[in-house]
Amino acid sequence: MSNENSPIGGQQSTSVQLKKATLRSSRTATSIDITSVVLELSMYENLARPFITGYLALTDSERIIENFDIQGAEEIEIIFKRSTEKSSAKEIRQNWIIQKIEAEHNVQEFTNVVVLRLIDKESFRSGLKNVNKCLYGQPWKIIDQILVEYLNRDDLRTSADLNNSESMKVIVPNMTPIEATQWIRNRSLNQNGYPFYFYKSATTGEYFFADLETLISSPVINENLPLSPNQSAGSSESKSTSSTIYEMEQNDVDDLYSLIRSGIIGSENKYYDVTRGDFEIVDFNVNNDLLVELQSLNTRQEKPLLDGRLAFDDVAISNYKAKSISQISGARVFEDVKSYDETQDIGDSRKKIKAHAIRELMLKTPLSIMVEGDRWIHGDNHYGVGNNIKILVRSKADDPENPSVDRKQSGDYLIITAKYVLDLTQGKVGATFKCAKFGNYQNSAYNVGGGGR
Repeated sequence: MSNENSPIGGQQSTSVQLKKATLRSSRTATSIDITSVVLELSMYENLARPFITGYLALTDSERIIENFDIQGAEEIEIIFKRSTEKSSAKEIRQNWIIQKIEAEHNVQEFTNVVVLRLIDKESFRSGLKNVNKCLYGQPWKIIDQILVEYLNRDDLRTSADLNNSESMKVIVPNMTPIEATQWIRNRSLNQNGYPFYFYKSATTGEYFFADLETLISSPVINENLPLSPNQSAGSSESKSTSSTIYEMEQNDVDDLYSLIRSGIIGSENKYYDVTRGDFEIVDFNVNNDLLVELQSLNTRQEKPLLDGRLAFDDVAISNYKAKSISQISGARVFEDVKSYDETQDIGDSRKKIKAHAIRELMLKTPLSIMVEGDRWIHGDNHYGVGNNIKILVRSKADDPENPSVDRKQSGDYLIITAKYVLDLTQGKVGATFKCAKFGNYQNSAYNVGGGGR
């Protein structure tokens, strides 16, 4: 990917401008311009949530909160744009609803700083509606139908049309539209047993429904511009070929025992068919049923996070049935199609176990990083959750003549949460990403321009 097309290209301006901020209320049919009093906007994306949340901080010396009589449900429109020579950069326009006044602090005798908790407009609209009906089709089509019918959105972007999951018939049990889409997502698997994620972009407002297999297999968006926490990444020599990680943190990493006890490594699973009074047993071995396949999704990251040869008392830990799990599986609820949680054979049941295992494995080696955020908000595309990024961390015992990467911390990471903080008084943006990876680099060579391969 060239510097021009990369979200974190070096040599680009790093400021953001607030174009306009408007506060509106349907109660009074009036609006006021609050551009000059906005201090900070925070936005949150999550791979597991199809809605955006945020916080807006503003100074209130003109009695805005009192005179406008903010009660919740007022609308705030915000327009901002990155200041850059990048030709494809666009204005970002957002419509928020005030959920509540989070806090109000007195900073001077007649001046307060007010923090408003925000949710995106479609999420608020969803909270006003109810879905209680029978729906039929592939999961992505059901979700698309809900978006069109209840949220007036017909632009769902999905990988499901290529990696189809089987059709189902469901009776949505008295949920909001957003809750219903998440409920459907929870039962959505692609043809190889990988779960789907349904999420929304904070910068483009797009909805995505993508299977994890496709996400893992997708190329990194910064191939030739890796993120690095090393001082060399911020030097004048390498600014055009890397971007600095200002803070990096890993907590609760490689907790294999917890995975063992939850049945992710090896387990015996019993699925009871209440209609026949029978059950089937499905044994799960993470090495044979998942890790071998995961290695093929990223050819340069084929070293697994868990070595299948790891043994205890001369027995591979994946061969232990550390947990016995029993579940009731719906069967033959409808004559012509599967119900919500129905499986037809052992293969279907194994896919469900596999999907649960990979969701848990995603959190085995999480990494949180803080980077320069405005380079990710061009407005021309979505660069946040659901994208893969390359991170290179120099080995602690490095030879300057032959640099190498720390393969435990380096890697191609999937962004699973993103927080953007726009300091609109200074025109600066910070971004904090929580990332997950599914394997380690085979090669330890450090190459800023080309990566560790």
